[in-house]
Amino acid sequence: MQRSPATILAATLLGAIVGLGLATNGLWARLSGVFVEGGWAGTMWSAIPETLRFDPGAWALTVVTLGILWWGAFGAIWSRVSWGHPAALIVAVLSLAFFPLGTILSAIVLLLLLLPSSRAWWALAAGHDGG
Repeated sequence: MQRSPATILAATLLGAIVGLGLATNGLWARLSGVFVEGGWAGTMWSAIPETLRFDPGAWALTVVTLGILWWGAFGAIWSRVSWGHPAALIVAVLSLAFFPLGTILSAIVLLLLLLPSSRAWWALAAGHDGG
């Protein structure tokens, strides 16, 4: 079995951090009625549902779900399930909306997943020929 590159390990660690942050903040908002905002957490948590006219409670559950999807996507990558890599890319793109910290970490995860060493490992691990 091929050894996992550092890029996959780093992407997994950062993805776990983003996922945990999203899930806990969404759960907090669902239970308390307000998101933890300001500073590095940013203000997009409540700005997105206000701008798009979403129900704040439903938005909080959406944020929780997105956080859990991070963990599922990376679990699928390590389990070598065929949808793992595309799912991780999708949740990273969706998480770019949570400026500034979520945006920064999600962008780094995207970069790490798209580097040649990560793509080569994924292609070999999942039995693909690349792409």
